[in-house]
Amino acid sequence: MRPERLIRFTSVCLVVLGTACGGGEPGAPPDTSLATETPAAVPSFHILFQTNRDGGFEVYMMDANGANQTNLTNNAANRYNDRHPTGSPDGSTIAFRSDRDGNPDVWVMQLDGTNQRNLTNHLATYLDAAWSPDGSQIVFDSDRDGNMEIYVMNSDGSEPRRLTTNDALDSHPYWSPDGSWIAFHSERDGQMDIYVVRADGDGSDATRLTDNPGNDQFPSWSPDGTQIAFDSDRDGLSSVYVMSADGTNQVALTDPDQVDGVPSWSPDGSQLVFRSQRDGNEEIYVMNADGSGEIRLTNNDAADGNPRWSPSIAR
Repeated sequence: MRPERLIRFTSVCLVVLGTACGGGEPGAPPDTSLATETPAAVPSFHILFQTNRDGGFEVYMMDANGANQTNLTNNAANRYNDRHPTGSPDGSTIAFRSDRDGNPDVWVMQLDGTNQRNLTNHLATYLDAAWSPDGSQIVFDSDRDGNMEIYVMNSDGSEPRRLTTNDALDSHPYWSPDGSWIAFHSERDGQMDIYVVRADGDGSDATRLTDNPGNDQFPSWSPDGTQIAFDSDRDGLSSVYVMSADGTNQVALTDPDQVDGVPSWSPDGSQLVFRSQRDGNEEIYVMNADGSGEIRLTNNDAADGNPRWSPSIAR
């Protein structure tokens, strides 16, 4: 079954800020002037991100309005690098990448940073991970078989299974909300593009969603499964884009000269968090899902990046 059958699309074209889109071509970006007010925190949601403000990269968590920025891994003194955090669906556990055992592995910890443990413990490189919607599995990328491919394992690290097989890089996997599909970026057709593959398949049904001379990468599925956010440099520097889940209606949400990327949807689908270098340093920003109301959440001399929204239990 092709991924476009996941969603029954109407003939009404997606409209973003009054700009109609069609034919899969990107529309004009919205007004990206920054709002000055502090955004209200989205109830029960937090944002995970990585930062090197303490020396080595650490996993931090903050409220949805940027308040209460808290170091969860506390490994800067050892010069370890803990990156790419992603929260479990129930908000209790965080998966992340760490090189503290000598090479990048997939680790997990509790929401408060306790009980940090290595799930993969393998002499290979791991870049990113994401949870299945029911929290029972984790999808990740690894070069354990000689090339960066997509794998799936149980949430305790058992029974790893290879999902993709080709000579190119497959990376940054992200599960669809219904658990049926996994989106990822790949350079298998020359440049980096967005693909989807059946989560329970053998990888042979991988379907390309984007196809243009630029690089399209870092897909993130909307909570209702109808859209995928990603970043693309097709119009210059990197911008945040959204498209329908079948690859149509590709629309730029941010200005192509601002180096914006790695978007992540809020659990209620109302906002997108992303990283940007528009002010000369990598910081975390948030905006409404239509690209309006951009607000800067972090402000320091370090690099703050790879944000992921997460439902969170009280802390």
